[in-house]
Amino acid sequence: MIDIDDIVTMKEIDKEDMLGFLERFPEQCEEAMTIAKKVNLTAFSNKPALIVILGMGGSGISGDITRVLLEDELSIPIYVNKDYKLPKFADKNTLFLAVSYSGNTEETLSGFDQAVSLGATVVSITSGGGLAKRAKEKNLPLVIIPKDIQPRAALGYLLIPVLVALEKFGLIEDKTTEIEETIASLKQARENLSPGSSSDENRAKQLAERLIGKIPIIYGSGGITGIAALRWKCQFNENGKVPAFYNVFPELNHNETVGWELLEDITERFFLIMLRDDQDHSQVKKRINITNSLIQDHFDGVFEVRTKGKSMLERIFSIIYLGDFTSVYLAVIEGIDPSPVERISVLKKRLAEE
Repeated sequence: MIDIDDIVTMKEIDKEDMLGFLERFPEQCEEAMTIAKKVNLTAFSNKPALIVILGMGGSGISGDITRVLLEDELSIPIYVNKDYKLPKFADKNTLFLAVSYSGNTEETLSGFDQAVSLGATVVSITSGGGLAKRAKEKNLPLVIIPKDIQPRAALGYLLIPVLVALEKFGLIEDKTTEIEETIASLKQARENLSPGSSSDENRAKQLAERLIGKIPIIYGSGGITGIAALRWKCQFNENGKVPAFYNVFPELNHNETVGWELLEDITERFFLIMLRDDQDHSQVKKRINITNSLIQDHFDGVFEVRTKGKSMLERIFSIIYLGDFTSVYLAVIEGIDPSPVERISVLKKRLAEE
């Protein structure tokens, strides 16, 4: 195992500098807002009846987060499409936001082409590729973000332009203050989470050490912690190279809670991470406490994480940032470079060949 406080060795393992990208994440968010605000977006002559966000994987999570952040503010539905086909209810009165870091995500390109054929407005957010080419050819709004980052490390570039675009179209209130407060909070959190912070004080390092040889199970609620739980799960998969699973309250109480009764020789290899928000529904808070008391003995351990901050954006980023660092530290402890995702690359290559 690698000494989690040995910065020199960590940098040798982290060849593509994933930890560096995480440390610079607050500045990424600042740049993302600057880039997005410079893009000229013409408002709809008529208000759209629906918002559809197209995106997969590290790009698509921006749509999931947007939906949760805005579902109590928007007066129209918002839908995240993660497939080759668009839903039948989408039409020319739909505002589409195509989000693909590489610009070559085939599901997103398929959705873009279908949206254009409907005569709908499509805003594209990408670093280039086929999506940028298509948007330019159709003279459609395009937000170009910096290249050469793993999509999962570019959340600021992928999410904040979506919020700015919706504000420019007059669909939501200006989020500048919330974004600036979130950035300030991230900078403060960075002092504790970065590689230079000792494991005696660094919660991400502490959690990563407890997860060695374990399978993370992440529980959130139906709000912002549920989407954060999905983000944690995906980051453990891609950065940590380990299987991980997530679920949300209250739904999991109607099925998964029972599933921890047997197979104790297997469940003791699982580690439970509870993501909590002070603004969870009062009944959800009770459910979390009771569920924890019922199932905690079946796990190797339980780790609780609570959101911090005022706005929903600040609170969700507070726990996403911790999860991102934890997943990278978990890989580095095992001597594994967190950046490469070889199996995804092989899969894409085989798809292209066939």
